[in-house]
Amino acid sequence: MAEKKEYRIKVQGQLVPVTEEVYVTYHRMKRRETYLEERDTANGVFHYSAMDTGETTGEDGIPDLTSPRVEDLVVDKLIAEKLQQCLAQLSKEEQELIYALFFRGISERQWSSETGLHYMTIHDRKIKILGKLKKMIEK
Repeated sequence: MAEKKEYRIKVQGQLVPVTEEVYVTYHRMKRRETYLEERDTANGVFHYSAMDTGETTGEDGIPDLTSPRVEDLVVDKLIAEKLQQCLAQLSKEEQELIYALFFRGISERQWSSETGLHYMTIHDRKIKILGKLKKMIEK
């Protein structure tokens, strides 16, 4: 009779006996991995992991487009400071109107009912104040 064939695969430098099913599956996976690497090479696919060093990974070089840029944060901060300075130069009534509409989120009609002024008067004042703030900021 024919002898039963022994199947072995190399694991950490040692030949380990396995069943025929494990041997065939292992070599299919190995061939699939080789095929994918060959296809990537033929298509010019580049993996960031190829840029790994002892100190950093290649993925560290990928820019994070979801995070705001430092320059944008600085500009936003400067604009916010300038806006605060300009708001401080407004009269008390103008400040109250701007804070109510833009910082507290009150509508023009709600502010109208709170102050007793017609809502169109409030709207016109808002437009005038915003124009004034724009001129101050542009200086």
